[in-house]
Amino acid sequence: MRRRLRLLAAALGGCGLLLGSALAAGDERLYTAAVMPALRVVTPEAAHGLALRAAALGLLPPARPDSPSLEVHVLGLRFRNPLGLAAGFDKHGEAVDGLYRMGFGFVEVGTVTPEPQEGNPKPRVFRLVEDEAVINRYGFNSHGHAAVERRLRARQEAQLKLTTVGMPLGVNLGKNKSSTDAAADYVAGVQTLGPLADYLVVNVSSPNTPGLRDLQGKAELRDLLTKVLAERDMLPSERKPAVLVKIAPDLTEQDKQDIAGVVCEGTADLQCWLAGGTTLCLAVGLRVCVHPIRPLGLQVVRDDYWVCCWGTSRLACQPVC
Repeated sequence: MRRRLRLLAAALGGCGLLLGSALAAGDERLYTAAVMPALRVVTPEAAHGLALRAAALGLLPPARPDSPSLEVHVLGLRFRNPLGLAAGFDKHGEAVDGLYRMGFGFVEVGTVTPEPQEGNPKPRVFRLVEDEAVINRYGFNSHGHAAVERRLRARQEAQLKLTTVGMPLGVNLGKNKSSTDAAADYVAGVQTLGPLADYLVVNVSSPNTPGLRDLQGKAELRDLLTKVLAERDMLPSERKPAVLVKIAPDLTEQDKQDIAGVVCEGTADLQCWLAGGTTLCLAVGLRVCVHPIRPLGLQVVRDDYWVCCWGTSRLACQPVC
């Protein structure tokens, strides 16, 4: 028995040394050959949690230095490269620094709701291996504004330095499922998290929160954005965060024209909007994200390119769920 324990300890120690050397060398083959297959054995949500924890502990491979040619400037911000991590992976702001270490040009935490909420019942994430996608029914599970604010406040000085060298921080805002005043939820997010963000995203695209997509209606969106932007302008910080709105990828032509009209109005002084997120159109009852939505998100950008004012930036967003 003791001999077996010694052999097990030696084996685990050897695995630890192998992992450590691979991490130090930035060798990603270990992840392809061993880590990723192991993660596929556990449930999708458990794999998500393990990957997030590994990022928080700095156990994921570091990135190689970026070429200066990748640097972009948009929203009044410098980005060391145009590839960032969208909201949905680090929902609670737990692994921001580890994710920057992996090479992302920006990190967006969230979606964050005012009060903590569990989201939808489990299981709520399912793999579609052949489609390189997942069915996502998380439902805005969130630790709430206060918890995320504490985490981001603790690293505020570090983030200021990261922003300066081209790694901005975004915060994606949502509403609580039980809320009766959606605009008040988003305004509260601006008040609490706006001073800690380089940009804020008003997320009205998720199909997993009842009534949320109704906020994409012309009158509803105009009212919401007017209140959000007014609150942003009252923030005490000298440099105000940019405000973006995230819309669904499967809108009708009329919906897209209405949203573009609101974005272009003087009353909605948006600096950018994002097309992407979770779609309902691929199968009845499914909320599918990642690979299959790419053509949908890009089509929204192409369509609205012609109906939206030239001074507003447009981004196609492929989320990590």
